[in-house]
Amino acid sequence: MNTIALWHQAKSEYAYAYDKNTLHITLRTAKNDIEKVKIIHGDPFQWTGDKDGNPTWVHHIDEMKVRYQTEDFDFYFIEIKPPFLRTKYAFLLETQGEKYIFGARQTRKLTQDNAYFETYDLSEYFNYPYVNHEDLHDTPSWVKDTVWYQIFPDRFYSKEKRSTLPWGKLPVTNHELYGGDIQGVIEKLPYLKDLGINGIYFTPIFESPSAHKYDTTNYFKIDPQFGTNEDFHELVEKAHQLGIKVMLDGVFNHTGYEHEFFQDVIKYGENSIYKDCFFIDKYPIVNFPLNNHGKPFNYHKTTLNFKTFAFTPYMPKWNTSHPIVEKHLLECIRYWIEEHDIDGWRLDVSNEISHDFLRQIKKVSRDAKADTFILGENWDSSIPWLQGDQLDSVMNYDLSYPLWKYLEHKMDLFTFKELVTKYLAQTPKNVMENMFNLVGSHDTVRIKRRLKDDARRMKLAYVFMFLSAGAPNIYYGDEVGMTGEHDPDNRRCMLWNEDEQDLDFKAFTKDLIKLRDNHPSFKTYDYHFIDSNILAFTKDISQDHILFLINNGEQTEISLPKLYEGDYKNLLTSKTVHIRDKMVLETYEFLILSKEV
Repeated sequence: MNTIALWHQAKSEYAYAYDKNTLHITLRTAKNDIEKVKIIHGDPFQWTGDKDGNPTWVHHIDEMKVRYQTEDFDFYFIEIKPPFLRTKYAFLLETQGEKYIFGARQTRKLTQDNAYFETYDLSEYFNYPYVNHEDLHDTPSWVKDTVWYQIFPDRFYSKEKRSTLPWGKLPVTNHELYGGDIQGVIEKLPYLKDLGINGIYFTPIFESPSAHKYDTTNYFKIDPQFGTNEDFHELVEKAHQLGIKVMLDGVFNHTGYEHEFFQDVIKYGENSIYKDCFFIDKYPIVNFPLNNHGKPFNYHKTTLNFKTFAFTPYMPKWNTSHPIVEKHLLECIRYWIEEHDIDGWRLDVSNEISHDFLRQIKKVSRDAKADTFILGENWDSSIPWLQGDQLDSVMNYDLSYPLWKYLEHKMDLFTFKELVTKYLAQTPKNVMENMFNLVGSHDTVRIKRRLKDDARRMKLAYVFMFLSAGAPNIYYGDEVGMTGEHDPDNRRCMLWNEDEQDLDFKAFTKDLIKLRDNHPSFKTYDYHFIDSNILAFTKDISQDHILFLINNGEQTEISLPKLYEGDYKNLLTSKTVHIRDKMVLETYEFLILSKEV
């Protein structure tokens, strides 16, 4: 037995409370190394006596099944419901005629002499001490059924026409303001409703000198280029009337160079009451040239005298443990929820914010409105942030990354399935169902450009996103075929002229949204991969059984196991498709099929 491959940890992604009554338990072993795995579990305080009066632990022994398999590992899974919410447990392993017990401190071979360990000695068992309701994930129930639409406000739609720049001018820069505004979004709410959207995520809209607004000047004021606080209040009300949630982007890791607190430190130095609101290394803090408007420039080779986001003086980092900062930012969070009824916060650079302050953000948000959603911008594995006490979800780059690489032909099918399977095995299900799934954003190359401006390939990306557990996000304009390189080219003005739109892709997007609403299997966790030369898998729940075939390449003859032969309904065309042992898929063709009975 390969003991090096054995892995389990209590109170982690390998053992967590799915809900108030249920524990999810996963054990990792070497691939095909163990013939049978059982879990022995029970309440540590529930004992009885045998016929001779000897104390006997009341326990259950249940068999575990392999739920996921990679090239190196098997992941055994079981769901248990401890009646008293306390659980001691260990794993009973059988292989090559030998029996072992794997506990928290060691692995032992079971013989006639030490078989008592199985029943009596709980000191070496794993422990889930108690399922406390306060520690459970309490993500709002509406999140997993949301289809998000991300809006970069300056480039979405201009009603008030505050800019002299022609709408749609190319190239775009991050210093140009095109006049997109809140009244413009209000005017386009029926468009979003018709598309099937029920959640809007805005990049920052608070007062700021830049187009992107990630350098906040005033956290309590809508930037005048977008309108007023009253305009935003109207937007939220009208969005809610249409069943559309609204999420704002909160930049709480850092602020803007022009924020009054930071300007006070520039002016008064060590005498400023706000000096400890930031991380100042030296005074004076401005050790770089300023332009005629008093703004930093030509600073790129300068070692700054204060900590910032990345290395830009335009974004000084907050000291969120300082009482003034804490009060200022938490009041902002509460204000927009209580006064304007927003439904969520997307936290910029959330992985650089202290865990302590993230806990405060969640508490204040939930106190203000019980079903507020807290989303983090984490680009890497995020389990430490997703324990139920901080973030509800993150932008799901764990899924985006392998999908991008596979569709770009930079990763083979085997590696893609390996990475996706690892994601499935090591992500708690109550986290996965609320993930913010995306194939592009204001921080990435547009998905269409990433895939060489080929709408066929873009459809493959959207199919996979929409059939994954979690909430899909449409970056504004993707639905009409907008393209663009990295920032700032990915922030072009929205195409509103239908002559310039890809109306076929727009109709396809609407169809995917409807299919997701009508087929619960789209939202289930697992992709049941089929051994094939293309990406083929099933998803199913109750009577909803779906087969997906995705050809990420040239026309090819595919082969499927006989198990999958038969007649299917193409869910996009309603036509019958005959699956046989040999069939041809065209270049970048895909099929979403429901088995006909």
